[in-house]
Amino acid sequence: MAELHINGVSKNYGSFQALQDINIKINSGEFLVLIGPSGCGKSTLMNSIAGLDDISQGYIEIGGRDVTNLPPKDRDIAMVFQSYALYPSMTVYQNIAFALEIRKVPKQLIEKEVLRVSNMLKIEHLLDRKPAALSGGQRQRVAMGRALAREPKIFLFDEPLSNLDAKLRVQMRTEIKKLHQRVNSTIVYVTHDQIEAMTLADRIAVIKDGKLLQLGSPDEIYNNPVNLFVAGFMGSPAMNFLRCTLIQKDTLEYGLEVQTNTGQTYVLPMKDESNLNAYLNKTVVLGLRPEQITLAESSDNDSDSSPIVQSRIDVLEPTGADTLILTNWNEKEVTARVHPNNTLSHGDVVSLSVDLTKAILFDPDTEERII
Repeated sequence: MAELHINGVSKNYGSFQALQDINIKINSGEFLVLIGPSGCGKSTLMNSIAGLDDISQGYIEIGGRDVTNLPPKDRDIAMVFQSYALYPSMTVYQNIAFALEIRKVPKQLIEKEVLRVSNMLKIEHLLDRKPAALSGGQRQRVAMGRALAREPKIFLFDEPLSNLDAKLRVQMRTEIKKLHQRVNSTIVYVTHDQIEAMTLADRIAVIKDGKLLQLGSPDEIYNNPVNLFVAGFMGSPAMNFLRCTLIQKDTLEYGLEVQTNTGQTYVLPMKDESNLNAYLNKTVVLGLRPEQITLAESSDNDSDSSPIVQSRIDVLEPTGADTLILTNWNEKEVTARVHPNNTLSHGDVVSLSVDLTKAILFDPDTEERII
């Protein structure tokens, strides 16, 4: 285990800036997930940590040692790739043992280490097989075993589950979580899958266009996004965004309301309104998670802070654990999350309870969070 410091790292490809002044401190034993859309720079940052890409500016430290100009073999890292990268002519045993043999580890210690990691990953019965005889999940376990056998300071996972089917992804995600809990290693994990990010990470770094937009725990990223992009990117289904006008009503306990394009007004139960004075009588973007919009009869929310909206069901999407309703509110398609036991049909007009206690407001121009 070791700390990893990414200090002011930038990466240019000619005039294109792939990374822009990235600063992240990863604590020893921490599981950090880098997430963002395709082409955002997350894999470039991973390759920079590994030494596969040179950086244009800044420096990288592993365990307090500056490794910026060191080749990958001298950084004491192990990388697990999306493509497994196993040697097809070697057995599972040989694949796991290969890196140790290169380092001239005694044969007896190699055998002990291979058995240790194969037992940990439950692949001891596969040691005599070659990669062609393995399933995708088994190959990924072997790739992880090869990395574990080296006992590096940092583990780097580059979208390791993207080639697996949905069920196997869930199983392997659990295995990786268990693995981290057992070995308590420092892990940097790249993915574009937000479910992987939310379930695996101690902290998540959201990247867009080579910039670090937000770094925080899964709860912080989900419930306190810093801007519209993070709010919309994290969460499935995505957060609902409604353009409203912020108005003030002195007769209310809470003096602020949002007024929709269709003229309805809803009280904002916010006790701290000081940051909103500059936005009075101006357009703001109201952000609501789908779980904040549910059927009125099944809602546990306080009715004083949960207005009722009458709306027609355009699409029903049963998911098993719950049902998603796509409907129109404020001239905008929104998604509500309801209990699956409700008997609903396309075209029904339903009463939706809206929990505004957790509403988030964004500036429509800067896209930054207001409150």
